[in-house]
Formats: sequence, C-alpha cells, structure tokens
Amino acid sequence: MFRLVVGLGLAQVGFHLYIASLPIALLTAGRSDAGIGAVMGLAALTQMPAAFVAGGLIDRFGGRLVFLAGAGAFLAASALLVTGIAAAGGSIAPLLAVRILQGVGLAACMPAALSLVPGLVPLARLAPALAVVGVAANVSLALSPPISLAVLGAFSLQVVAALALAAVAAGAILAWPLGREDQAARAAGARSARTFHPAWRPAWSAPLAVVALFVAHWGVVTGYLPQRAAAAGADVGLFFTADAVGVLLARVPAGMFVERLGSRWLILAGLAVTAAGLLALLVTPTTPLLILAGAGTGVGAALIIPPVTFELSRRSSDHDRGSAFALFSVAFSAGIALGSIGIAPFIERVGFEAALLAGIGGCVMAAFVALADPEMRRRHAFVAT
Repeated sequence: MFRLVVGLGLAQVGFHLYIASLPIALLTAGRSDAGIGAVMGLAALTQMPAAFVAGGLIDRFGGRLVFLAGAGAFLAASALLVTGIAAAGGSIAPLLAVRILQGVGLAACMPAALSLVPGLVPLARLAPALAVVGVAANVSLALSPPISLAVLGAFSLQVVAALALAAVAAGAILAWPLGREDQAARAAGARSARTFHPAWRPAWSAPLAVVALFVAHWGVVTGYLPQRAAAAGADVGLFFTADAVGVLLARVPAGMFVERLGSRWLILAGLAVTAAGLLALLVTPTTPLLILAGAGTGVGAALIIPPVTFELSRRSSDHDRGSAFALFSVAFSAGIALGSIGIAPFIERVGFEAALLAGIGGCVMAAFVALADPEMRRRHAFVAT
C-alpha cells in the first residue's frame, strides 16, 4: 500500500502542478478567459473517452500496466513543455496536446490505482484503504499549486514542467512492481476477451450521477478562479492548498464512517459543506477568503468521494471493478468539462458568479439523486460479488 500511495501521489504531480501555474502563464501570455477555460477544460474532456478505454484495459490486463501507461502520458505532456515545443505564448496546438496527454494520464492512473487496492488489503478494510489512496492525490494537490506558482514566479513554466517530469518518473518507479501477479493472471485470460470497452451495471448509475453533478463546480473553479484571484491580488495557490488539506484531514475519517453511518448521510453532508464553501467565492476574492472557501470545498469532497467509491466497489465484482472506477473517472471529468469548457462560450457574458451558482445548483441536484437511491439508505458491510 505504501508504494501505491506514494507512487500515485507523485504521478499526480504531473497534473496538479499545472492547475494554478498554467492558467497564470496563459493569462500572462495574453490569452482570453474563454481561451484559458477551453485549454484547461480539455484535459477533463479528454479524460472521458480515455477512461472508457482505461476501464476495459484494467479489467483485461490489470491496474499495473494501465497505471504505468498513465504515468507515461504525464511524462510526455511535461516533456513537450520542457523542450519548448509547447509554450504559453506559442502555438495553441502543442498546448492542446499537453492537456490531452494530461487527461489521458488522469484517466488511467487513478482508476488503475483504485483497482489495485482490493488485492492489497483485507475486504473488511476496503473503504478506509480506498480513502487512503485518494489521500495521495490530495497531498499532491495540496503541495503542487503553491510550489508551481513559486517556481513560475522565480523561473518559468519550463522549470515547472521539469519538476513535474522528475516527480512522475519517481512515481512510476515506485509503482513498477505492484500487481504483477494480477497482471499475469489477467493476461492469461485475455485471449478469451474480445473487447476493450468497460463493463456496465445499472447499479452504478446513482453514484456516478452524484459525482458528475457535484464536481461541475470544480470545472468553474479551475477554469476561471485563478485569473479572477490574480486580478484581485489574492493568492489562488492557497485556495487549492486549503482544499487539499481539507480533503486530507477528513477523507480517511469519512472512509472509516461509511459502513457505520451509510453513504447517503455522508454524501448529503459533503454537498452542504461544498455549497457553503462555494458561496464564499461569490464576493471579490481575498487570500483569507480563498483559504476559507478552499477548506470548505475540500472537506465537502472528502465526505463525498469515499462513500461514492465504496458504493462502486460494493456494487462490483473483481471482474468489472476496473470498469466501475474508470466510469467514476468519466463522471468526474464530465462534470469538470461541463463547468469549464461548457461555460467557456458564455463566461464573458454571464460572469464568474453566475457560472459558480450553476455549480452550486449541481450540488443541489446531486443531493436529490442521493436521496432517491434506495441502496444509499442502507448501511453495508462489504461483500465481494
């Protein structure tokens, strides 16, 4: 588990190091808000079809190879920036290639890592273990934005990319030995498999809908908050750090309480806390206000994601759990794309506040889905199916 947690955290630096630094670099290069939102949202848009493919590949070949492939995509994206082929003020095509590769990396690494967890821990500890793996990404998110902004201010986007390149390489090396036995077993049975598309169970619909509706606000935040904060002289890097620290502090306790309290109440509490944090962003941002809002969105996410991943695990089997987690990635990226690219054609007219209110509306809709799903009303011990 240690190798998986640290390896995933380092690999995700290949994405999180650009959350705050790339929008600021694009703004400095003279890109418009709509253009920045479109570039930033492309990773989420790419993540959707990529995750469909990743789910089938995980079910067929195991999580190890797919994780390493995702790390390779992160490495390629950073290499384009390190070499100068892609630059904030240069041609748009290489920048789009960077975001496409980062979307592929994100689509592969997280579901692949989550699919490895049941083989590393007892079933009775699955929910907390899934939360711990998620914490790896949260630590990466907590540290990466402020570090990237400091490096960007002192040096350049190329140096930021070099730092990402080193971190992802270290993560891939750590994860290299994981899941070899699982990979061999799946490869032996792969001759009977005829497709690479993910499996589907209707029981996954409600948890996936909760994710897609809830996370739409994050597309608005990542696509448009950095430039809004920069215009007001506030430190947006601390928003992302506070968000990640909030997740870090609450995610493992939330995972421990899933089976005791049931998924529904944790999800509803998380949606309420998230909405409260987002309301703080409706006024002119200051650094303390961004920290407060980030802590709210982080704690909210920490209460939502563990019960959702637990529900997907509980409603899956060893033969299709990779697909369930890949579709989780699809739902996550669909929500982000809706909040970033979906609003890009209208952001100049409606403004940040209206876009954020739409994100809060998504949280309200997710609450209705959680209330309507009968399976989330029950407390369950995990049983493999």
